[in-house]
Amino acid sequence: MTRVLSSACVALAVLALVSGSGKAWAAPKPSIAILGLEVYDNGSGIDPETTKAAKELTAALRDRAKTGTGPYAPAQGGDKELIDEKLLNNCDTEAPVCMAAIGTELAADLLMYGKIEKSSQNAQPTYKVSIKLLYVSRKQLASSTVETLPLVESTGVRAQTHAKNWYSKLVGVTTGGTVVVKANIDRGTVLIDDEAKGNLASGTLTLSGVPEGRHTLAIEAKDYQRYETSITVRTGETLPHNATLAEMSKLPPTPSPEPISIEGTVAKSGFNVWKPVFFGTVAVDAALVGYTLYEYSLSTNRASKVTTPRIGGGSLSNSDCGSKAMYPDDANFQKACKFYDNYTVGWIVSSVVGAADTALRHS
Repeated sequence: MTRVLSSACVALAVLALVSGSGKAWAAPKPSIAILGLEVYDNGSGIDPETTKAAKELTAALRDRAKTGTGPYAPAQGGDKELIDEKLLNNCDTEAPVCMAAIGTELAADLLMYGKIEKSSQNAQPTYKVSIKLLYVSRKQLASSTVETLPLVESTGVRAQTHAKNWYSKLVGVTTGGTVVVKANIDRGTVLIDDEAKGNLASGTLTLSGVPEGRHTLAIEAKDYQRYETSITVRTGETLPHNATLAEMSKLPPTPSPEPISIEGTVAKSGFNVWKPVFFGTVAVDAALVGYTLYEYSLSTNRASKVTTPRIGGGSLSNSDCGSKAMYPDDANFQKACKFYDNYTVGWIVSSVVGAADTALRHS
């Protein structure tokens, strides 16, 4: 009886371990080896730029496999170069049977390989990238793709984005991530890289399948200033983004290139003619005032030296200058009257110019 109970306990314990430790007993993911893209010479030669593009694209494919979010795991030591493996295994072509032998040697369940060559599209230089995914044990292709890659996008972040999307396409996983946009307005159009993707509803919009990489997110709405920023999307991840749009009515006014008014006077042209004229007349008037005072001082000085008695009694004064012909022999009296005449003329002219200054200032 004891022996039966012990056997039952052991059986129950084993069942508990199997059922309660599913993760420990889960089968590992199939392995994938990604060979370096081969640079194909179509007669134009192999240049350093194409070689660099091949290396960056290969590295991006391998990085995508290492993220762990796909159905396959990188094979140990599976990062070999396609051209080297073909030479070692005497593969003149990329026939599935020969390529499967390479995959078997690398202990990989799947093998990814391809080539890159110079091409053109609409007279613009591009690359044609061909990539294949092979089931090693079956010796048959699982999928393949031929992509056109602009030269300007063959290196850097854009190249990495393209390669990761190609990988996801070949292995059959959902590409891109999700962007959840929340704004301070109820309605508006959301654009990704200047392409309309949908409209806000109650200030929210969820966008799925946004390609992995860096993008420009914009929101356009009536009576609001356009909102624009950069976002980075990762495959399989959700990116929340809060946006605040500014109302047009609250924006600072755009300054006018020409003055609308100058101290209550509407400007008729971009050039204020009155300014140089005004300052010129001020200078002239100042000179006239100086001249008038100078002539007055000369007249006073000469008048103090007059000794000729006035006909009828008393001393000569400015009022006698009208009859100065009656005193031709008194030089001081004659000069005093001359300076007094100049003083009078200067006073009249400076008064006229001063009035003109005032009129110009308020015209």
